[in-house]
Amino acid sequence: MIDTHCHLTSDGLFEQVDDVVARAHAAGVDRMISVATHPGDAREAVALAQRFAGVHATVGVHPHEAERWSPEQMRAAYDELAARPEVVALGEIGLDWHYKDPPRDAQRRCFERQLQWIADSPLTKNIVIHNREATADTLAMIRASGLPGERFVFHCFTGEAAELEQILALGACVSFTGVITFKNSSDLAAASDLVPDDRIMVETDSPYLTPEPHRKVRPNEPRYVVDVARFLATGRGMSFDDFVQRADANALRFYGC
Repeated sequence: MIDTHCHLTSDGLFEQVDDVVARAHAAGVDRMISVATHPGDAREAVALAQRFAGVHATVGVHPHEAERWSPEQMRAAYDELAARPEVVALGEIGLDWHYKDPPRDAQRRCFERQLQWIADSPLTKNIVIHNREATADTLAMIRASGLPGERFVFHCFTGEAAELEQILALGACVSFTGVITFKNSSDLAAASDLVPDDRIMVETDSPYLTPEPHRKVRPNEPRYVVDVARFLATGRGMSFDDFVQRADANALRFYGC
């Protein structure tokens, strides 16, 4: 199966990446998308994708990085990497209102620039959205971009059912992490039932958010995406194999990998 969102370039994974990839393969996870958070990260992710069969990369600037990179640096990364075959999507980009920094205006400018570049590009690669406590503003900016809703996946969804309904109305896919397996996430688990079978994906967001029953393990690794899938399959009354087949088909359609 595929871990649609991990960070193999992050501390905790990068220094042992050969073993991380090997352990993932042993668990049946044969494909991983190492999602970039800034230009340097994207270049490292592409290098990993060149090195390991089944590893893919993205290019984009995370909202937490909004003030660290100039528009020229961001655009150079897109121009250099976005069309490469190792890059299967653009992102993660979006808004994060959980923290005071970077300021909201800086995040909005960063997000808007990237949406505009993507809208102006002849490339049709899909887009990974980071949205934390900013659903209304994120959706408004996506709609203003004119980009089709089906080109987006809202990764690591942890919001409420009403937010999920708005995202689904846009036409986007939704991806879940180990958060959904936590004992205090029963409302999230119930909300996940709203996502149609053809628009759901699974991820680890490793090295963060290790799922149950491994929650105390640090760092999280792509091999544990199996546990996220197993939890969602049980909740939907599906066999594990049937759910994985469906989630993988969605990922293949969305990412083309």
